[in-house]
Amino acid sequence: MNKLRTYPRSQFWKLYYACLVVSLILDLFWLYTHVFHYHFSFQYLPQFFALFGLFGCMLLILIAKGMGIFIVVDEDYYQKKSRGLN
Repeated sequence: MNKLRTYPRSQFWKLYYACLVVSLILDLFWLYTHVFHYHFSFQYLPQFFALFGLFGCMLLILIAKGMGIFIVVDEDYYQKKSRGLN
């Protein structure tokens, strides 16, 4: 395989962790220098919006899996339909 086409794993993870640290520093800077005006008291909990996003995403996945039970069709659905067996 060509050397340029190899996956640079170590560089990727170094860049990933560097971005993670920069993001954490900027988040802490933003947290202590910005005045927040929320409507509800539970919004002031630390990491509320991160947890809200996590549980919202999990709920959407569960809903999609539940819908898959009702929406699923047979493998040969279109073949049966073209032969008039449906």
